[in-house]
Amino acid sequence: MKLGNSTEVDSFMAILFDKTKLKPTNGLDTQNHGDTIEIILIELLPKTYTESHAYQLVCLKKKEQTVTFYNVTPIQNNQNLCPDFIYSLQLLNEEIVLNGNNDHDSKSYIWLLNKVLPQVIRWTDQPVISQINTSASIKDSLSLVPNNEYYTKYNYLKLKYGKEMVKIWPEGTDPIKFVYEDVAIATYLLLLWDRKNLNKLTKPVSFVDVGCGNGLLVYILTKEGHKGLGVDVRKRKIWNMYDEDIKLEETTVTPDNIQKFSEFDWIIGNHSDELTPWIPVMTAKSSYNCSFFLLPCCAYNFDGTKYQRQNSSKSQYNEYLDYIYKLCQDCGFHTEMDRLKIPSTKRICFIGRRRKYMEHEYDNYQTTISYLVNNRNKVIRNEHEHLEIDGFKTRDPVEKVRNCTQVDKNVIESIIKNITTFLLDGCDFKSEWTPGKELHIFELIDIIPQDKLKVLKAECGGIQTLLKNNHHIFKVQNGKVTLRQPKSIEETTKNIKKQGKNNSVIKVQVRPCWFYNNHPQGCPLSDTSCSFLHTH
Repeated sequence: MKLGNSTEVDSFMAILFDKTKLKPTNGLDTQNHGDTIEIILIELLPKTYTESHAYQLVCLKKKEQTVTFYNVTPIQNNQNLCPDFIYSLQLLNEEIVLNGNNDHDSKSYIWLLNKVLPQVIRWTDQPVISQINTSASIKDSLSLVPNNEYYTKYNYLKLKYGKEMVKIWPEGTDPIKFVYEDVAIATYLLLLWDRKNLNKLTKPVSFVDVGCGNGLLVYILTKEGHKGLGVDVRKRKIWNMYDEDIKLEETTVTPDNIQKFSEFDWIIGNHSDELTPWIPVMTAKSSYNCSFFLLPCCAYNFDGTKYQRQNSSKSQYNEYLDYIYKLCQDCGFHTEMDRLKIPSTKRICFIGRRRKYMEHEYDNYQTTISYLVNNRNKVIRNEHEHLEIDGFKTRDPVEKVRNCTQVDKNVIESIIKNITTFLLDGCDFKSEWTPGKELHIFELIDIIPQDKLKVLKAECGGIQTLLKNNHHIFKVQNGKVTLRQPKSIEETTKNIKKQGKNNSVIKVQVRPCWFYNNHPQGCPLSDTSCSFLHTH
């Protein structure tokens, strides 16, 4: 069976049930019967808007622990999103088995074998985190906006703003990630604010993006007809490239001046870091009709210090989501949650657009919120009765270099020695040259002194940055680290040419060879062939 076209889904399912003699059931029935067969018809959307959609029928047989996939895409669609043959995944003797009715040398089968199957296995190997957490209650992505409209609008904005922004991106960050993430968030907010979805709206939304960073979200929302302001402690290069109607301010937001945003309909906290817990407080204190959108990322307390996990059974991120959710509730909001479709692992957002109390109770509720903040931190009041946090830490307007290059050289050398000694320990140095053992990166944490790890954390985030900065010594692949095989001048030249840098000046034998001076067997290459300098 295949769909005749994409509009006949209901009739297709009716025919399917008739032919298979299956009966539709509700979700509760499926939990009580182990022999229930669950059938789901899913639509697969391509990344490129002009490509054809695909449709798959997914059949889950719980008793047999098997899930089978059928391509039911209309023939005229000519899709390239899923295999056109039947395939299944089965849990058999505690192993996941792939079965496919197709030539095992075909591209589609190889893709299933080399890409899909390993990913499924990785998911099953992940530890089960306590399900009593905020994010676990979110079953679907984009549950608060129409999915079909999101897909259409996202691709429209992607073509309108995304491609050009990627071309001219002047920042040092990855344009692919940051541009399309902001396009996705803008799409979500535009649909959230759409008059069809919020009947009370009769005019464009006014908004303030607190900690706006590159300002791209403000740019898109403004160009799409809304009135906004972006504020950040540090101006970015790209700000100068925006039109004059894009309002961006370089200013420090503190608990003392949060009420200056009372004129706005919405307050946006998109990766707002130290101000994340303040977003619901700002919104609650602005006006009864003010709403917020909050996408938590880095975990901070009210006073600007890093949030410390209390429950070891949960991840830091999940526990912080619980903390922020409760805070939003305590501030008087009916807090909605959703999972965004963005290129980030931290995709859970909170939306507060309705209050749990009536408008005439607004003034009394402000006392409750002040008590709430006071109860969590040492709060003082200034002469204007504004909230101030004693010792509140704001971000430094001058961004520090945090890529491990500012760490003391002796500390770096000490850590490298710790790692290489461990990798080479117990190896046979009498035979051919050895790169030593291969270890998971997380295993290195136990062999590096805690005081050295703290220095790394403060400057660059950890071991992976150090390994990356010393890629001439270490090879990191699939989460594992070993010593790198030294490269010859010939190999180095070939690699540079492969990258299309034919006109680049190739610098070899400039830096000392680490292996020549530190490896028990020295460097396996000769003085003339090694791309590094053999000198003591």
